[in-house]
Amino acid sequence: MLVLASCRGSLKQDDKNMNTSKDSTDSAIRRLTIAVWILSVLVAVNIVISSFSALFPPAITKRMALSLPGSFTPGFTQQQDDYKGFYDWPLEKQIDAASVIAVTKYEKDGDRYKAVISEILKQAPEVQFNYKVGDEYMGGGYYPKEGTSRGDGAIIFFTGSPSSMEYSCSFYGDRIAAFGDMPFEVLRKLINKQ
Repeated sequence: MLVLASCRGSLKQDDKNMNTSKDSTDSAIRRLTIAVWILSVLVAVNIVISSFSALFPPAITKRMALSLPGSFTPGFTQQQDDYKGFYDWPLEKQIDAASVIAVTKYEKDGDRYKAVISEILKQAPEVQFNYKVGDEYMGGGYYPKEGTSRGDGAIIFFTGSPSSMEYSCSFYGDRIAAFGDMPFEVLRKLINKQ
């Protein structure tokens, strides 16, 4: 009988240990389930944000521009919109809207041609323009390709302040092809008139 009683006591102790073990296992499973749900929600939010930025990059760029200090201001975005289609505008309107009009001439530099500012036809007062006559305009150089010509140089229209390049066109000799082979002197007169 004593043996049976001690077996029963041992069984009760094992039941308690199993219940405690089962409770701690259930508790761990609940915690893991909550953690998995939280991770699932975070992954879903990340997918939504990534999808939005991939589908609507201008909206993200505008939001970032508005949140950054300095040169990225609402006026900057507005300025870009103000000059949309600049290359299609009539010449007089381009001249009027440009803050700087510069002439570059191509000079051979090893296996490439560099664009050197040779003349500034127009520069509005108080406009920040980061080039002077004799400087290389880094955005205008090129490597020649057989069968193509870029002319003797380019006329470059800059807008805003600090100025940014808006439009450029090549010239050959003293004629500007993009303006119906207009002579340079006619362009100078139009700029001086305004």
